[in-house]
Amino acid sequence: MINPRLVLGSTSPYRKQLLNNLGVTFTQMQPDTNESAEVGEEPRALALRLGVSKARSVADQLQNEANWICIGSDQVCHLNGTLYGKPGTPEKAALQLAAFSGCWVTFSTSLALIASDGQTFSAVEDYACRFRRLSGDEIDTYIELDQPLDCAGSIKVEQAGISLLQDTRGRDINSLYGLPLMLLSEALQSFSYSVFDFRKNI
Repeated sequence: MINPRLVLGSTSPYRKQLLNNLGVTFTQMQPDTNESAEVGEEPRALALRLGVSKARSVADQLQNEANWICIGSDQVCHLNGTLYGKPGTPEKAALQLAAFSGCWVTFSTSLALIASDGQTFSAVEDYACRFRRLSGDEIDTYIELDQPLDCAGSIKVEQAGISLLQDTRGRDINSLYGLPLMLLSEALQSFSYSVFDFRKNI
């Protein structure tokens, strides 16, 4: 059996790189998803809803095609129930990192799969990071170095951001980077997709 076409419902360069690291062939499509949180929505519930919504949005665009699996994912950074999104500006990034100083911060990353044959999968993985006590100068220097303005929680752990951390807890470091690859590999296997099938179709 030839593997279905994989479609990543995201234009994120970070998720693109992570999926490339897995060694599978895939295409990217832009989902049409409102990423605003609903009133009173819990962080993990938000991450799950948005991941499913992204996969569904792309799946809806492929209804006239056959033999595909759509992948959706979203990450929510949170501390004591407060959500921290992409800062967008150095000033907001500095405020986020100052709030994280000395604290355990959780990154909840969802994964959703929707296949053309009707199969679905969705789950959330948490990865927690304990930040060192950070000075204002450290924060400003880090932001200038890594420019993490498009990252939830204002940190690129795969780069110099690792120096801001004291400890971590979680199953798969890739979920912190933006896509839980261990969970994805398991889910694809449940869809009878072979990651090691080198007859991959685009």
